[in-house]
Amino acid sequence: MAQKELRSGGEFNIVQCDLVLSSGKVVGLLASIIGLTIFESIEEVTVTGTITIQDAFNLASFGPIIGQEYLRLKIATPNLSGGENIIDFSSNPFIVTAVNDRVEIGNGVQATTMSFCSREFMINQRSTVRRNLVGSYSEIVRTMIEKDLDSGKELHIEPSGEKKKIIAPNITPFDIVRIAMKYAVSKEGNQPTYLFWETTSRFNFRTLAEIYAQPPVMTYEKTISGTRTQNGVRDILSELSAIENYKITGSTDTMWNYSKGIFSSELIVHDVMSKSYQKHIYNYNESFANEKHLGKEPIAVNDPDGVSVSSFPARQYLKPAVGMGTLDESYEDGCYGYSFNPNNFNLMQSRKSQLGMLEGGLQLSIDVVGTTVVKAGDIVEIKIPSVSAVKTPQNETIDMLYNGNFIIRSLRHDFDIPNTKHRISMNVTKDSFATSRARGTT
Repeated sequence: MAQKELRSGGEFNIVQCDLVLSSGKVVGLLASIIGLTIFESIEEVTVTGTITIQDAFNLASFGPIIGQEYLRLKIATPNLSGGENIIDFSSNPFIVTAVNDRVEIGNGVQATTMSFCSREFMINQRSTVRRNLVGSYSEIVRTMIEKDLDSGKELHIEPSGEKKKIIAPNITPFDIVRIAMKYAVSKEGNQPTYLFWETTSRFNFRTLAEIYAQPPVMTYEKTISGTRTQNGVRDILSELSAIENYKITGSTDTMWNYSKGIFSSELIVHDVMSKSYQKHIYNYNESFANEKHLGKEPIAVNDPDGVSVSSFPARQYLKPAVGMGTLDESYEDGCYGYSFNPNNFNLMQSRKSQLGMLEGGLQLSIDVVGTTVVKAGDIVEIKIPSVSAVKTPQNETIDMLYNGNFIIRSLRHDFDIPNTKHRISMNVTKDSFATSRARGTT
């Protein structure tokens, strides 16, 4: 059983690790694991990972391991309250997809590394959908996961408000989900920024607005290792919240933001029925207050000449439509009428701008002590020191740009089995500034 008292940051216990061979035989790997890595990202539909075992029986050949095995995995980590946080893939196991390499390490023992992914990803690769789908996009996504992918995992689905009818043209369930991501609009708040991803606890279909509204699950701060004590006793909370290493990996790229239409864009919607068209201009500065962001101030307002960065639509989009009204004239309902909603093309530019800011915003890579509480899509508060030989009158100790709330875009769980240490490397980003001073204005 896993220990219930957290003695130091990064502790964990692998409760179950079984490999179910294609023959049905179950092989216990608890005593054989050398390393385990799990990846999750808001840009990936499922969780993936690798596992390395020491193999004294040439299991890869005599099993054999051919990339069609189940991996039942359960990891428990103690928490500060005396309970446990659990990564549980025992009832919904991973699927081994490949044997990456086999290296002899001496005395007739070899290290075998295998890649694995969620079972739903494998099912998706051998499934297609070719039928009518009716309902809101959030309902369609739920159908894809629960029925077409036969998943019993927990779902966190933010309701969307449209009534749609789409014909699936022999594409995979995850392709249907990607269509829903592009066109779904939330029932509450009319937000178009849906993302779909899996964490170690659930599948998620949520907007950036709902994600940004979350309070931070952790506060991470760059500190000196010798100071992580309290009254001479190890401070576990300080260990868990300490940034061990960090690297600034991205800042605002004005040219990239222009080219991607983040600051301004033009959309032309052409009605194939009436042969008419409509233009929609997106203005980043004017729309900022009505959108949901991590900070209160936009990243850019004016260029060095004092001209608004949103003054010219540098990107153009073209979209066909069947009817310009509030109903989709592409499909009839059971009474030969039009009762389905068209796609909200006018929100497409806002979606592309907000999602583009995840690439064109402020980005950090940080290494921290591992905990299963933190997942891709969570909000964390970051504090890194101000590095400067010359101090300002305010004598800032925290960097003005790279501080405050960030969204976790991706993270990697590394479980060091010999040392029983769990570490996390994560990429975090933010799309706005906390104050106008960070943008260089007062």
